[in-house]
Amino acid sequence: MKRKIILIVIAIIIVAGGAVFGINYFMQKTNYITSNNATIGAPLISVSSLSSGQVVDVNVSLGERVSQQQIIADIGTPRFSNSGSRQGYSSIPGTATTVEAPVSGYIAAVWTYPGAIISAGSPIVTLFDDSNIWVTANIDENKINSIRPGQPAEVTVDSLGGLVLKGKVQAITPATASSFSLLPSSNTSANFTKVAQVVAVRITLDDISGLALMPGSSVEVKINTR
Repeated sequence: MKRKIILIVIAIIIVAGGAVFGINYFMQKTNYITSNNATIGAPLISVSSLSSGQVVDVNVSLGERVSQQQIIADIGTPRFSNSGSRQGYSSIPGTATTVEAPVSGYIAAVWTYPGAIISAGSPIVTLFDDSNIWVTANIDENKINSIRPGQPAEVTVDSLGGLVLKGKVQAITPATASSFSLLPSSNTSANFTKVAQVVAVRITLDDISGLALMPGSSVEVKINTR
C-alpha cells in the first residue's frame, strides 16, 4: 500500500512537471519571438585629414578609447630636399596640424603610421561611437506581423559571457534583407521553391554604460510580443 502511494505521488509530480513545462513552452511560443541571427551595430566613423601631408605622429592605438576632440594625429606639410621635385622628403615636416576625434568612442582600426604621406580624405583611423549602439535582429517574415515598435526585448551577449541586457524594439525595416543584396535573387523558371525571408528589426538597449560591446558580434534576441 505504501509503495502504491509513493508511485501515485511520483506520477502526480511527473504529470505536474510535464504540465508546467508544456504551459511554459506554450507561453514562450505564443508571447515571445526569439532569434539568434542578430548582431550588435554602431556607427563606424572614418577619421581623416582635410588636407594632404605627412603623418608626424599617430597618438592613438587599436582598441583605445578616445574622447571627443582628443587629438588623433598630427599632419605636417612635407619639406622637400629637392624643391624641383616631389622626391626626397625631409625627416622633419613643416608646421603640423592636428586631427581630432569627432565623437567619443573606441579605435576600431588604424590605417596609417608616422612618416607616411597621405592625401586629403585618406583615412587615419576608424572610430566607432559607443554612445549609439543598437542590435539588428533578423526575424522570419512569417513572425514579423507580431512585432511592433516599443515592445520590450532581452538581448543575450555572447562576447560578455551570456550577459542579458534589456532593450526595446525601435523600428522594423520595411523590406526583407534580400532586397539589399547587390544581386537580388530572381527565379524565372517553373521549378520555383519558396524560401522564407528575414526582416531586419532594430532594437535599442536601455543601459550599456561601462560595457565593452563590439560592433558585429553575435547576440541572441527575445522579443516580448504580449
